[in-house]
Amino acid sequence: MSARVVHPPSASLSRAAPPGPAGHPLLGMARELRADLLGTLQAGFAQYGDVVAYRVGPVRGPRRLRPLIVVVRHPDDVRRVMLETDVFVRSAPSYDVLRELLGETLVTMEGDRWQRQKRILQPLFTRQHVARYAGLLETEANRVVERWRALGAEGVDIVQAMEAYALRVLGQTIFAEEGGIDPDTVAALERLVPRVGSQVVERVAQAVRPPLWWPTARNRRFRALRAELRETIERVLVRSERADCGDASGGGDLLSRLRAARDPEGGATLTRREVRDEALLFLLGGHTTTADVLISTLHLLGRHAEVQERVAAAAARDVGDAADDLVRAAVEEAMRLHPPSYALGRRTATDTELGGHAVPARTLVLVVPWATHRDPRFWPDPERFDPRRFVGEQCRPPFAYVPFAGGKRTCIGRHLAMLESTVLVRALLRSYRLESLDARIALSPLISMRPSGPVRVRVHPRRPVGVRA
Repeated sequence: MSARVVHPPSASLSRAAPPGPAGHPLLGMARELRADLLGTLQAGFAQYGDVVAYRVGPVRGPRRLRPLIVVVRHPDDVRRVMLETDVFVRSAPSYDVLRELLGETLVTMEGDRWQRQKRILQPLFTRQHVARYAGLLETEANRVVERWRALGAEGVDIVQAMEAYALRVLGQTIFAEEGGIDPDTVAALERLVPRVGSQVVERVAQAVRPPLWWPTARNRRFRALRAELRETIERVLVRSERADCGDASGGGDLLSRLRAARDPEGGATLTRREVRDEALLFLLGGHTTTADVLISTLHLLGRHAEVQERVAAAAARDVGDAADDLVRAAVEEAMRLHPPSYALGRRTATDTELGGHAVPARTLVLVVPWATHRDPRFWPDPERFDPRRFVGEQCRPPFAYVPFAGGKRTCIGRHLAMLESTVLVRALLRSYRLESLDARIALSPLISMRPSGPVRVRVHPRRPVGVRA
């Protein structure tokens, strides 16, 4: 393992600035970052080391017109950015735009409001609470298994299949929708989710981001998207509220419990607007994240036959959450290679340093799990798909692996996402051998890392244990 000394934050900026490419005199590295974000960042780490600075804009002029982006990959720096929340705050462009689109949610809040919201929501997402949904998840996984029995040699697009599975699960666990999210909402999401990704990235990338009330074409498109999202979640909320009125128990879904939840320190409940905003976050993020994890896992298993057979043997043994469970390890390894959160933004509240380099206040800092997860100092042969990396005792720094971020802001839905994923992978591998028909997944770095087209898998029925050919 490679280690290095981590310097404490410096009160002055006497240290050298981070190294990085000079870029274009007027545009800096804006074109390169927009054309190939991850490739550019990986090249920068290879050339300059663990902390790299990218200028976006002209060499001279007001700082707001030539912002500096500092990117980090070493686990020691990742740890600082994730844990020192008073120095590295969420006042970053991506969170600002998500706040404009989704409202104030657990993802975009800071300070006391975030602490209160976290206290209210956290009990609904603990490992023990999520475990209550295991039977429901197994039922939904078996539905997928049965549906795939009718597939022919052309296979299945697992992008559509995994999004459908995730929406069915989300509908029943979050929104108490019998049989999953209703068809109208599914159709709306299929239309809106790609627009959310592209329009958020477009607005984040603007050098000067005008207020939303300005009558520009981009702003009109953004406001129209926000209105459609709110109309979609309002329809879901109204149905859920009607169902609650006829249920003396108040409902067992997370949305019903969200309405009834209280801050254990003050007894406060969420307002209807807060419930709406959090529900919209669950609806958008809850199904895309789980679907993306499953797409990557099934594709990689389908590309590596020997690995798949080892994982299938573990699925047949049903070892559950044991430390040597290869099914869980396969999902974790897929998230190492294809982390849904490929980059995490923060902004420095004060002058500080990273890796011995001076970083001024108000600088955008990016943690790049995509690069950290491929650092050969911590991941030998990093491009190889090998779930055994996650079996048994590990000798890596904790922040060498951050698929769900880290520290206090670790993704609240991680236990549900992992349970949804492992239950389905286990069920599928018990019944089928998977064959990926695409050499690689074409990925688009939007809000999360999403497939940019179909991902095809052919399924072959497995023989029952004990039956010979």
